[in-house]
Amino acid sequence: MTSWTPVISFLQCNRSGVVDPRAIVHRLLGIEAVRRQALLSFLANAGITAVGYLSTVYIAHAAGAGVLGAYFLFLAYYSIGALVSDGGFGGAAVRKISRGREEGAFFTAQAVVRAVLTVLCVAGTVVLAAPYMHDIRTTGLLPWLAAALAVGSASGIISSGVYGQGRVGILQAGECIAAVVRVTVQVLSVAAGLAVAGMAGGFVAGVLAAAAINARFLRIRPAAFGLRHVRALLPDAAWNFFSSLAAVLALYADTVIVGYFLDPTAVGYYRTQLQLATLSLFVATSLSVSLFPRVSSWHGQGETAAIRHALARALSYSLLLAVPVVTGGLVLRERLLYFLYGSPFVVATQAFALLLLAQIGAVIFVLDSMALSAVGKPRAVFVINALSCAALVVLEVALVPARGITGAAAAVLAVSIARAAGSRMALFRYTGTRAETGTIGRIAAASLLMGVFVYVLRQLVFPSSVVVLAGIVIAGALFYFVLLFRLERDLRREVSELVEHLGLPWPSFL
Repeated sequence: MTSWTPVISFLQCNRSGVVDPRAIVHRLLGIEAVRRQALLSFLANAGITAVGYLSTVYIAHAAGAGVLGAYFLFLAYYSIGALVSDGGFGGAAVRKISRGREEGAFFTAQAVVRAVLTVLCVAGTVVLAAPYMHDIRTTGLLPWLAAALAVGSASGIISSGVYGQGRVGILQAGECIAAVVRVTVQVLSVAAGLAVAGMAGGFVAGVLAAAAINARFLRIRPAAFGLRHVRALLPDAAWNFFSSLAAVLALYADTVIVGYFLDPTAVGYYRTQLQLATLSLFVATSLSVSLFPRVSSWHGQGETAAIRHALARALSYSLLLAVPVVTGGLVLRERLLYFLYGSPFVVATQAFALLLLAQIGAVIFVLDSMALSAVGKPRAVFVINALSCAALVVLEVALVPARGITGAAAAVLAVSIARAAGSRMALFRYTGTRAETGTIGRIAAASLLMGVFVYVLRQLVFPSSVVVLAGIVIAGALFYFVLLFRLERDLRREVSELVEHLGLPWPSFL
């Protein structure tokens, strides 16, 4: 604790001892840029995640797995179409803009190219692809899909400019507000009986909200551009596109294949488990968003040591939450599904366990792929994603007909392990980044002991109600953090300094 911490604490509390939010914001602005952006990303992602899970829980009870499955299929098709309309130019523009040269020209160039690609994509979806998209046509979602692609492209163009200038806080705030708007419209629509159409309409409303917020804070002015600007974007755009194509297919191939061999209800069971399992990812996602422009800038300046340190620490912080979430989820998996989504979803318990295990590999790959793209190695990301995608499709086609959604989850686990191993090797080759094995080992040890503690507690007090289950979860979390901060002094010091810098109280038992 520094000498000025008591002064801050005094200034940030009123006479009743309540923390003043305005003072917290003031202190937040005083944090070093990378940590501030990472913290903002974390808080925004936490908010988005919480809102998303709560809405899924409500819709699962109110509308059932069939409506959720149809909506998840809509998202799968949208993601593929959005990738085509982006063409990889969004990520390429972010890299160019982050280097501070000819920002306006590169921003305008990517905007024009993406606008043309969007027109072609929407036309191709409506005219060429629609006859083969039986599940979308029968649910009446084709017009919503076309609208989502058009609105999403405009929002993506604007966010590229905001992101390229390193305004990650604005980007995350926009996404958080968009999530609230999306979920609000979806919940109200489901309550009104609009079902799948209301879900798609809520998605479009959320994208519009994000676009409006980002446009308000966009500081890049459009400027004249030439063919040389488009050519300068092409190499990165090509690799970004093919790498993202493989990534999107790897992310949604299981959804499409489950929908093809089974039905939307099975998709609903499967994707809700996957969504719950990915709770462990939001720290890694937050850090990857905040670090990408920084790592790209450091790479341009030749600051390799800063890159290695930031990436090693980011992995430790990501696993700080991911490992205990996976461990606790494995112990309480059946009860979690029962109370969150309802008894019909318990049939997916085995799939949920496999998807939880897959998230450890996903954490590693999220950070590594971001870093490889930021240091100008999108080819490595593409190769890993392409091989992973091919392996996933083969495994899914082989396992889903025989084992259903459990087979789909087993395929995801196998590919997740292989992809994480490949990305680790590639990152070490190009940056020399090593994991903090001591810290990660202590995180694993604390998580394992927490798992034993939760299992014993579950046997002594059976979670027969939501209150009891929540109590077990809270007790497990407290046990984990107390133990971890006793084992890992550096993590405790960094987290406590950040909390105290914000003027918030640090629990004495930690």
